[in-house]
Amino acid sequence: MPTTNVNVKATVAIFGGTGDLGIHISKIFLTEYRWAFPTIRITSRDPASAKAQELAKLGGELYSFNDSLHAILAGVDLAVNVLPTSVAPEFKAELLHALVRNNVKVYFPSEYAGYDYIHDNLFPGYEHEEWAKKRALALETRAILEGKVKIINLNTGGFLTWWIGPGRVFNWDPAENVYNIVGPSTVKNTLTHQSDIGRAVAQISVLALDPATASTVPTDIRIAGNVVNYENLRDIVSRVEGIPRGEIICKDIAAAKDALSQDPTSNILDYVVILTGEGKMDFTVNDNEFVNPGQSLWKWKTVEDEFRGL
Repeated sequence: MPTTNVNVKATVAIFGGTGDLGIHISKIFLTEYRWAFPTIRITSRDPASAKAQELAKLGGELYSFNDSLHAILAGVDLAVNVLPTSVAPEFKAELLHALVRNNVKVYFPSEYAGYDYIHDNLFPGYEHEEWAKKRALALETRAILEGKVKIINLNTGGFLTWWIGPGRVFNWDPAENVYNIVGPSTVKNTLTHQSDIGRAVAQISVLALDPATASTVPTDIRIAGNVVNYENLRDIVSRVEGIPRGEIICKDIAAAKDALSQDPTSNILDYVVILTGEGKMDFTVNDNEFVNPGQSLWKWKTVEDEFRGL
């Protein structure tokens, strides 16, 4: 648990606070960082939903997307965006201008994962539209907020529960005990649990809002709850399940990219497995010690813990 910091008593607005990642971020602010954020505003498509009402019981102030941005942002110090790219571009631009009008100090854009689509395009001519939209929004965000609101881009790697679950590993066929992957089995991937992402957002926010530490917080921060390859994952499965180490079948990266270029799909995972296989999600070099020195604030949830269902 974090050590309370009396220099920070702030108000936060979490946009998209009931989504797959947003619900984790909201709960962390409400349960572990309430000492620094006594007022926590959460927007939801449906404030009457079970998820939203759960957050309300924890003390969250609920808002719908129909509420005015001024009402949501008045007096807010920190804004955390967890909205999907499917949200209308007009709303996104309006939100950015509203941050400036309401003197919000710190802003986390809805980025997280970590593929550097600003400088890279690994799929020229057939890039997934998600990254094209994110690139345009990132450039617009800088143009509107730079010098007015501190932007923090938090790169987290893949969401742990999307790749690993109790008795489940992405691309592992348990019936055959075979792993079908794209790229070498030794290429590392980064997986961070969504609750740990929430803790990182909250802890970085405290540092960014505290006058004593604000100047030390960079714009781009990279965290890594786990950095593993498929040989590591196979060892974990073998140990936990008490079964032989399964075969790893590695599809050639070049062949996979060529096939995708010939027949692009709408499924972003078809692209993610390629950039992962090329090592673009290897966050061995990261800012874990800046965010959570020596795991003194919390213990990163491990792949093995998630696979065991702990």
